[in-house]
Amino acid sequence: MYVLMANIVLLFFGIGALVTGYLNKNSQVAQARERWLKLGFYFLILILVFFSIYTDYVRLLAICIGIVGFYEIVKAHLYSERPLLFLCPVVVLYVALIAAFINFGHRASTEKVCFIYFMVVIFDGFSQLCGQLFGKRKLIPSISPNKTVEGLIGALVISTGTSLFLFPSIDLSITQTLKTTLFICFSALLGDLLASWYKRSCQIKDYGTLIPGHGGILDRFDSFIFSGAMYGLIYL
Repeated sequence: MYVLMANIVLLFFGIGALVTGYLNKNSQVAQARERWLKLGFYFLILILVFFSIYTDYVRLLAICIGIVGFYEIVKAHLYSERPLLFLCPVVVLYVALIAAFINFGHRASTEKVCFIYFMVVIFDGFSQLCGQLFGKRKLIPSISPNKTVEGLIGALVISTGTSLFLFPSIDLSITQTLKTTLFICFSALLGDLLASWYKRSCQIKDYGTLIPGHGGILDRFDSFIFSGAMYGLIYL
């Protein structure tokens, strides 16, 4: 399973590099450099996360993500003019999600955690690539202006198609695999939209500058947090 995932990731990053090169043909040097930087750091993040999962440090990873994410949420609120009462329910929801996410990392098998993160990566990556190539209709522009209907459809098709290569390794039938994949994809989308809504409410572009080209921890892991938490609450 892990070798197959690694090969698929390398294939998809090759596709991502080709698309990035195509998009950069008519772009300014600074924008082209930013795209390559984003792709390179995304690859490094994948290696780090998959290594943490494979070596059974996923719970520690979840705790670290949760702590830094909490800091980013509070910091975003400090930049805004929102009252303290606006922050309180956000913090309660976030702490509940992180608790469920940590529990998911503790209880789910290594294969399941790998599968879920892998699907989140495929869905996020191809949402962006398909949106950049074919996107015309905005999905929810008031919350996330870069997301498109075409990007969502393309990502769903590629994610569900890819999942069919992995179902023998995760002890699920084809039907269960497709249902689980769709559940993960829509959970990842909802998590991303919730994080984007909070950013717009606080009038900030990114949660931080920790990851070059990506922003803060929540900018990169919001989808994984929410989909992992929802999987832990419903499937486990």
